[in-house]
Amino acid sequence: MFPMVTEFMNYGKQTIRAARYIGQSFIITLSHTNRLPVTIQYPYEKSITSERFRGRIHFEFDKCIACEVCVRVCPIDLPIVDWKF
Repeated sequence: MFPMVTEFMNYGKQTIRAARYIGQSFIITLSHTNRLPVTIQYPYEKSITSERFRGRIHFEFDKCIACEVCVRVCPIDLPIVDWKF
């Protein structure tokens, strides 16, 4: 075939491929518009943690008065606390 015809066919294939990729990316973008936002307005809204959330336990020995409230509300059921510092 003539080189000009093959270049024109190649140009057509590239144009169709580019249009397909643009269409696919547009569909992906539209699918993300219906999702809920991931972030929250932190000081005004608190995040909802699951019942089994295992975050870091924060304990301040300087403020401890040995009331054992921390033992009652402990998420890992701490059985014994040694109050001798």
